[in-house]
Amino acid sequence: MADTFQESLPDGSTVIPVILGSDKTMHSTLSGDKSAWPVYLSIGNLSKAKRRSVKSNGLILIGLLPRCPNGPKTHTINIAYQESMATMLRPLEEPAKSGMKVLCADGRTRHAYPQIASFLADYPEQCNITGIKYGWGPRCEIDPDD
Repeated sequence: MADTFQESLPDGSTVIPVILGSDKTMHSTLSGDKSAWPVYLSIGNLSKAKRRSVKSNGLILIGLLPRCPNGPKTHTINIAYQESMATMLRPLEEPAKSGMKVLCADGRTRHAYPQIASFLADYPEQCNITGIKYGWGPRCEIDPDD
């Protein structure tokens, strides 16, 4: 059995680490109650400078999730958030399983497998992603004096 996902791939194949990010953004200065979660995608084998550069297109907007300030209960909002994320990421499902042909910087075409490597978000978005209640955390079993 392979120790890593990379070792389980056919020879000459590579992993494309997918980095996702989200942060709630205010959209209106007139009413003040319009907000949304933009969801961005980048790949992990880009340098940090390329990923952060506006001109390099190293970070792309894949979706904008609306937020209802006086909307349904938190549980319903979390389900809608998770379903929306699943819909946005559905195009990656098949290439993640069977791979896809990618033209690399050295001019060679390789068989690549995109895999979600990281989701960068602040605490409220992490609560939505994982489905935990906002303000709650894991219970520590260690005595504070240890």
